[in-house]
Amino acid sequence: AFSQTDVENNDQEIHTLIAWLRDHLLIDFVVVDHWDADRFAIGVAAPVDLHRLVYISSWKRPTNQYFVALETSPADGSDMPNASVGKFESVDRERLAHIVTDHLCFGPDS
Repeated sequence: AFSQTDVENNDQEIHTLIAWLRDHLLIDFVVVDHWDADRFAIGVAAPVDLHRLVYISSWKRPTNQYFVALETSPADGSDMPNASVGKFESVDRERLAHIVTDHLCFGPDS
């Protein structure tokens, strides 16, 4: 279940977005915050694979518009914690909901 502490240090736009995603997505996800110093960013991941991550940023974006980056497990032998598999410069909430669902359920290496 979502709690305020999941995003307690984040900007109100991120708080509002996470609550909206929880209400509108038909899939489960966990909030992952690897970016403690960045109040305008958050990650959501598949509960069964925390490397399958959607990074979302509201930094310098109009309200309800987000930068999105998709990550997954790195290739075998890689020193990187994740592999970048896509990005979107500016998406609205509805498009973001589709991106999150597609990536967490049906990512490129599913």
